[in-house]
Amino acid sequence: MQQPPLTAIDCYKAFWTNALNIHGRASRREFWHPYWINFVLTTLLGIISAGTISSIFALAIIIPSFTLMTRRLHDTNHTMLLAVLNYFSGLVATTVAVIMVIMIVLLAASTGSMLFGLIFIIGLVSVAVAFLLLLYTIFILAKRGDEKPNNYGDGGTYQLVQYTE
Repeated sequence: MQQPPLTAIDCYKAFWTNALNIHGRASRREFWHPYWINFVLTTLLGIISAGTISSIFALAIIIPSFTLMTRRLHDTNHTMLLAVLNYFSGLVATTVAVIMVIMIVLLAASTGSMLFGLIFIIGLVSVAVAFLLLLYTIFILAKRGDEKPNNYGDGGTYQLVQYTE
C-alpha cells in the first residue's frame, strides 16, 4: 500500500500532480494543507505585486482547487455536484453584486426605480444562498471522511486509517 502524504509539502506536491484528477479521494490533510499554502502564497504575491501576480496565481489554481475539492467530497461520499454548485453560486453572487454596484452608480440620481429594487432583492437572495451553500460545503469538507471504502474508492481517510493500523 502506498504511504499517504503526511507533510504539508507532500500534500502540496500532490495538489499539483493531481491537478486534473477528479477521481479518487483526498483526506482532510490533503485538502487543507494546499488550501492554507495557496492562501499564504496569494496574500504574499498580492503584497509584492499590488495584486497582479496574485490574480494570475488565483486563476492558475482554480481548476486544481476544484478537482481537490471534488476528491475531498468523494472522501465523505458526496458527489462533485456540491463543488459545482459551490463554484457556480459564488460566480452568480459575484456577478449580481457587480451588477448591483453598476446599478447603484447609474441610478444614484433617480429614486424609486423598480429595476433597482428587483436587482437588489435578487442580489440579496443570491448572496444569501451562496453563503449558506458555502457554510454547508465547509462543514462537509471539514468533517472526517469515510473510514471504509465508499462509492469513490479506498483512498483518502480509509488509506490513512489503514496506514496507521
